[in-house]
Amino acid sequence: MKSGIQKGIVLLLGAAAIAVAVYFGYINRNTSSSEEALAVGEVQDILMLDLEGHYPPTAREVVNGFCRIYKALYGEDASEDQVVEMGGKLLTLYDTELVANQYDYNTSLLQEVRRKKKDGYTVSTYRTQSASEIVTKEVEGNELSYVTCMITMRKGSQLYANNYLFVLRKETGSGRWKIFGWTVTTDDE
Repeated sequence: MKSGIQKGIVLLLGAAAIAVAVYFGYINRNTSSSEEALAVGEVQDILMLDLEGHYPPTAREVVNGFCRIYKALYGEDASEDQVVEMGGKLLTLYDTELVANQYDYNTSLLQEVRRKKKDGYTVSTYRTQSASEIVTKEVEGNELSYVTCMITMRKGSQLYANNYLFVLRKETGSGRWKIFGWTVTTDDE
């Protein structure tokens, strides 16, 4: 009789061990998939943007997209292929004339990103002016929008804030705002 009880206990413990193993296997599987989702990161989010199908509807949002991409370029770990692909996203935001004036764009972008990272620069924050403050006017038959954005760069513990004036031109056919150029501004401009 003792041997029957011992066999029952062993079987019961074996079944309990299997149940515990299955339970922890299930928990670990769900945890790892949610961790993978969290690990996708900003670079992957940007790479998955469909700017052709879901282009930013306002000049302000185009500038925000530009800054978001640069923040990821300087602050996130990305492979050279990912940097080039994010650069392609930037080109989508650029006016055709700005694109035409780029020389060896991918190489220049890779060098710029490497230099900023080597020097320890990241984009800390950016703040685009409110929609009600944006000036839009017609110049020589082009509808232009002037958007100011404060971009704060961090190098170590130092912060450097600059105001940038973005000029965007509205494409005639698509009605999309495209970045025509930008410059650093001073407070008295």
